[in-house]
This record gives sequence, C-alpha cells and structure tokens, in this order.
Amino acid sequence: MSDHEFRAVLAALDAGAPPVAAPVPPLRSVAVLGAGAVGRLLACEALAAGLEVRLHSVLGRELTELAEAGTITVRGAHLVGSYPVSTEPSDRPHIRLSRSLDEAVAGVDAIVVATPATAHATYAGLLAGNLADGQLLVLVPGRFLGSVALSRDLQAHLCSARVTVAELEAVPYLATARGAGVEVHGVARHLGVSALPVTDADQVAARLRPLVPALRPVDGPLDTAFGTVTGVLAVAPVLTNVAVVNGGTGTGVLLKELVPQALADSLLHQLDEERREVAFRYGVRDLPSAAGWLRRAYGGQPADEVEDDGDLAAALRDLEVFDELRIGTGGGPRVIDDVPHSLVPLASAGREAGVPTPATDTMVALASSFAGTDFGREGRSLQTLGLAGHDPGELRRVIAAPRADRPHTDVWRRL
Repeated sequence: MSDHEFRAVLAALDAGAPPVAAPVPPLRSVAVLGAGAVGRLLACEALAAGLEVRLHSVLGRELTELAEAGTITVRGAHLVGSYPVSTEPSDRPHIRLSRSLDEAVAGVDAIVVATPATAHATYAGLLAGNLADGQLLVLVPGRFLGSVALSRDLQAHLCSARVTVAELEAVPYLATARGAGVEVHGVARHLGVSALPVTDADQVAARLRPLVPALRPVDGPLDTAFGTVTGVLAVAPVLTNVAVVNGGTGTGVLLKELVPQALADSLLHQLDEERREVAFRYGVRDLPSAAGWLRRAYGGQPADEVEDDGDLAAALRDLEVFDELRIGTGGGPRVIDDVPHSLVPLASAGREAGVPTPATDTMVALASSFAGTDFGREGRSLQTLGLAGHDPGELRRVIAAPRADRPHTDVWRRL
C-alpha cells in the first residue's frame, strides 16, 4: 500500500469518528480592573491559582492604600490570608499594582472588569485600542445585557481585535472592603456565565473556573440578564426605608432587617414575578425565584435539590451569609447601578414584549425622584442597545448573530 493510499484510509476512518473537542487553553495571566472588594478578591484568587495577576484602578487612592499596606489581607469565609502586592516587578509571586491601564492589559489572557456597570462604557473606550486577538474580556457582573452593550461600544470605538466578551449574572462574593483588606461574608456556589460569541460559553466557564469554580455556562446573554436578582434584592428594600435613603444609619443596616415578611410578600414578590414573566416571553424558562436563587447560590444543598418556596424573607433569615451583609445609603453604588442597568432595561424589555411591569416602573420612578435624575431616560434599554423592534422570539438570534468585519482601525489611527 502506497503512502498516499494509507493516508486515504486514515482520512476515511477519521471521517466516521466523533468530533474531538478542542482543548481549552488555560489561563496564565489576568488583569483585574477595579480594586474594590470583589476586584481585590478576584486578584487574590488568581494569585492563589498560580496565575500572573495585575490589578488596576482608576481611583488612585485605592492603589495607594494597597501599596502602602504591601498586602491584601482577607478575612472571613474564603481565601483567608495575606496576599503580597507591589508596584514593582519581583521574583516572588505577588499581585502587580498598575496605575496604567495599557500596562495592565498588555498581553494578558483575560481582562476582568470588576466595576459598577456605570463604568463599562468608559472602559470600552479606553480598552478599544489596547485589546489583542484571542483575549477574554469578562464583566463581573454584566447586569442586563452588559456583554452586548460592551461589544457594541467596542465597535463604536473601532476596536479591531477579535475578543470574547463574557458576563457573570452576579458577583462571586458578598464582601466588604476594610482598609487595605477584605471581609468575605459568603461565596456563591452557583453562577451563570454567558459569552459573545454565544458558542464560547462552555470554554469561557472552563477557563475561568480557577478564579470562579461556581460558574456554569448558559445559552446566552438573555439568560444572565434575567437570571440576576439584584434588581429585586438591592433596590426596593433601600428605597422603602427612609433612614437608609437619608444616610442616617452610619455603617449600614443588615439587609435581612430591611426585608420584613410583608415587604417580601408584596412589593418584592411582584418585582420578582415581573422579572420572571418578562424572561418567559424572551424564552428564558424555569427561572428560580429570588429566594430560590439565593438558596441555590449560598445554601448548603446541591443546586438541583433546592426547594424553591419563593419566600424571600425566609431565605434571608435562613442563610448565614446574610447575618453580616449590610446595605449602605440610597445614594450608594447598588441603587445607582442596579436601577439604570437592571430595572430600566427589564421594564424596556417588558414594554417590547407587551408585559406590564408596574412594580418595576414604580421603583425606577422612586429612585429617579430621590437621585434627581431620570433613570428611565438615561438607563440602558433595548432602544439604546439597538435591539428595539424585534419580536422576543427573534431577539436571541439577533444577539447571537456574529459581529461585522473588523474596521481597519490601524489605518484610521494613523491619520
């Protein structure tokens, strides 16, 4: 048998064999953008996993505080210990503090954006000319269709790199920054992650598991958009408590103390039902209630064994993680972030699908009144994302459609 004939036989045998999954490239280096509690913990997680890690913040005081301390000290439920940080190169493993965004993201495998969603558009403009083919860009969290918004913003800034943009449905930790350290109250055990292109979700989850073991891939950004419960949990309990809105609580109030049974059974239940009904119209089925999501993420049972009774007040009472979690003032980042980037787009999606969202609309109006700004006009919506006018059944296909060819940005930047 000639060599040519032998190769033909091998090719024929291969043609009938099942396809072999491509190997998942491991993460070797990570840049974390944002040095709040979650960003610090992700940087420590990366260092503990043996990765090269760089930590960047646009807030100079955050990096100065960490540099002066020389370590990030973690206490509480996870990652307990001290993690060395430095602004200079070192032979010993450490978290490299970087004041330069260009330096932080150059050549890394993954870029994790652990900032409020209000900063995503700014980061898109800053990153557009610094990204390289093959990099993974992760929003922690994405809020409502954050990966779609970021992808479109990158295109608007003539980003020429082919990157995967992913988003988590929630933050992996409930934690509080304390000086140069972090207090961890709890760690999520079950978190959805989506990606663009949508076919990359399995690979993204596999690559990010050294950082966030709880990740599970979902079908697309609509699943992570409707899967988040922070719009239900973080807005109404604050806005319905005058003392918290006025900032008269000092160090804050325990979240579970802001959610009496009557509030959970009325307003919060209605907000949650609106979220699930709108999601159903867009093909996102079998969503757990907010209470079920919390029990699945922070309870002791396997996710598929959690009984979902829908009782949010009971879930907050039962789960130990909420024995310490405090909510600050109404002007804090939770309300300012969740209303325009979670509740406003949910109401927008409801209008497009013909689903009334009176409770959600009320929270948007109340937050706008307190803040003195029109969140409904300024927040994220299907209109601002260029997705209005699509039938709910078509929207998933529109989002999943591959992006257009890359612009010739190198030419434009030379002009």
